[in-house]
Amino acid sequence: MAIYKVKTATRDGRKWYYSICYSTANGERKRKKSQLYATKQEAQEAERLFLTSKSQNRIDMTFEETYYQYIDYADEYIKGSTKYCKNNRIKNHILGYFGKINIHDITVNTIIAWKSRVNKATYGNSKEYTISYKQTLFKELKIILKYGVNFCGLKENVADKIMTFHDKSEKVIADEEKVRYIMPNEYNLFISVIENIVFKVFFAFLYYMGVRKGEAQALTWEDIDFDNNTARIIKTITNKTEERDENGFRFKITNTKNRKNRTIKIPLILKNMLIELYKHYNEFEGFNDKWFVFGGYRHLASQSINNAKDNCFELVKKTYGKSINRITNHEFRHSHASYLISKGVKVELIAYRLGDTVEVILKVYAHLFPEVEDKIIEELDLIESTFAINETTKKEFL
Repeated sequence: MAIYKVKTATRDGRKWYYSICYSTANGERKRKKSQLYATKQEAQEAERLFLTSKSQNRIDMTFEETYYQYIDYADEYIKGSTKYCKNNRIKNHILGYFGKINIHDITVNTIIAWKSRVNKATYGNSKEYTISYKQTLFKELKIILKYGVNFCGLKENVADKIMTFHDKSEKVIADEEKVRYIMPNEYNLFISVIENIVFKVFFAFLYYMGVRKGEAQALTWEDIDFDNNTARIIKTITNKTEERDENGFRFKITNTKNRKNRTIKIPLILKNMLIELYKHYNEFEGFNDKWFVFGGYRHLASQSINNAKDNCFELVKKTYGKSINRITNHEFRHSHASYLISKGVKVELIAYRLGDTVEVILKVYAHLFPEVEDKIIEELDLIESTFAINETTKKEFL
């Protein structure tokens, strides 16, 4: 990063400046050191303006410097959790390879060599990265180089000349395999083996309400309206942040995905479970409606949720001598959606309840909508009848 701070500030508090080395159109090398600014943000903005004014000149920067400038520039446009994931991907898979290279020295062959390394990379139990994850890495690389073109005098984005990662597998995956869910009878077996009331109601909430895990974790009792049998879904919790609370726990409360806030109805069976949970917490000293519905003064930790879920699947097998589909926390949401679809609920209502668009619902659950296929056939039949050519018309046409 080309932003620096002097040891001793001026009398009026100015201490930040930027320093950039660049080449003019005729190849002359120059360095621009700015005046002092009161804040780091002011220095960054001045630096961006300078880079824009010199966009036709070559700004000599390493890929790493370009990246940090880009991430500062993008800070106001992306959510904290998105920035956290983006930073992790780039630091783990891109900076180590390109970091010290001058952005003007990155060639097609440089990127091809990097792609080869990523293709051979593994994680966990020697698993290869998924094709979608590798494609995301390639997209991150292209975005940073595009920033170099726009602000750092980079002549072209060489990544545009290269194809992204492609899956060479010939395995055919059915649509039904993409979305996993459990049927009501499987859910009943799952919930029956849970003794801890907090986890019991948590998983019931995921199943009956179709909310995302983070949305359930973020719920406080202020969001539950027992009089009107509704839950207000207006926030989510993410652990994808560097921020920590006063107890050292790393999490952040943010807007729901795509800011799709909604107030949705609670079925009676779940309402009764929530009332029991409320009575449970009411025995604790200091309890109030600002406490988290699931966890109390602190929300349920993601790892605790995962452990409880995995234990329940094992208990079902031990208790009933049979296994049920092992699903992720997010797939309780799929289970909720699939049940509503099977009961003929309108897609618009499902989309609102889940906090998604109609387009997303149709895309994710298309194979569960038999009426979608019927509608397609109706439209095709309509086209055929509209353009049917009788014998007379046929002769005229010929």
